[in-house]
Amino acid sequence: MDDLGVAVLSLAACVFGASAAAKLRSGKAYRSFRDELLATRLLPLQLLARTAVVLAGAEALVAAGLSAAAVLITASTPGAIWVAESALAVTALLISQLAVGVAVVIRRGTRATCACFGPGAGRQLGRIHLVRNLSLLAVTCAGLVSAPLTHGRPAVAGAVLGAVTGAVAALLFIYWDDLADLFTPSTGAAQTAGRASRRRY
Repeated sequence: MDDLGVAVLSLAACVFGASAAAKLRSGKAYRSFRDELLATRLLPLQLLARTAVVLAGAEALVAAGLSAAAVLITASTPGAIWVAESALAVTALLISQLAVGVAVVIRRGTRATCACFGPGAGRQLGRIHLVRNLSLLAVTCAGLVSAPLTHGRPAVAGAVLGAVTGAVAALLFIYWDDLADLFTPSTGAAQTAGRASRRRY
């Protein structure tokens, strides 16, 4: 796996790491995430608590797996390609499930707020979030496809550059809602102000 592969691993690790951290940073944040998950009406009430735990835990584990894979690839550890492929495959599966959930919410016309990066961090779930998930899925699949096609140990400088590039690119996905607000001035200012007020606590 080359520097591009390291960049993909870094990008996905940062996105899911930020998402998991936002949900698990406090009891209040986690409860808010759980409430917003309930608002999607995708789950019966009896499955809500368990699903919330599984989802937040899966994001944290995926982030850890992707980070470990990037380190192993850089160190040219035996079996590193297999670890990277496995981590990317699990990541792609998780993203696919999230994308399906968003698509169902959109189709049903359910009013629910995006809870990807913590309470009050997103706008109402809509096509913009489906585009984000599908874009992240495309990036992840590109890394998965390229993994077995490259061999050898990447140069340390190149691997570090790839990791930094991936981390910077991850900001695009993490702040997707805020960037989307720039193209919807009629509602963007109010949503941004609302998010800012909620983030104060």
